[in-house]
Amino acid sequence: MENNFVQIPENEENLQKLIYEQSLKQTELLEKQTEWVKKQTLIVSVLMLVVAIALLVLSVQVGGVLEEANSAIDEITVLTHELNTVLEESHITELLNNANALIEESGDALKEALEGVDEALNTVGQIDIETLNKAIADLQKVVAPLAKLFGR
Repeated sequence: MENNFVQIPENEENLQKLIYEQSLKQTELLEKQTEWVKKQTLIVSVLMLVVAIALLVLSVQVGGVLEEANSAIDEITVLTHELNTVLEESHITELLNNANALIEESGDALKEALEGVDEALNTVGQIDIETLNKAIADLQKVVAPLAKLFGR
């Protein structure tokens, strides 16, 4: 590392020479600083350009996505409106209520019919077959002479 301290000469000629040398060193350092600032400016400019291009591409893509989203929302709105219209026109709730009432009425009628069949079976079950056969035989005995009388 070089010595940063400069000894000031006593005579004027050496002082001017020293000032000139120091001025040259300062100029050289300023030129190096200027080069570095130019390089930094170039790098920052390139980075800003890359960021600007990326933002532009991203905004175009986001715009496309937003257009598609708006289109999808519009289609969903139309479909929802059409579905509401179909539901209102078909009176589906009323149809379902009527179907439920019909099923209940059919169930009641079927229940009543089954009760009637049950009663008929109970009545048939209570008939005394032997007594019925005896009554038929007695009726046949009574009707047979009358049939002969009428020629049958």
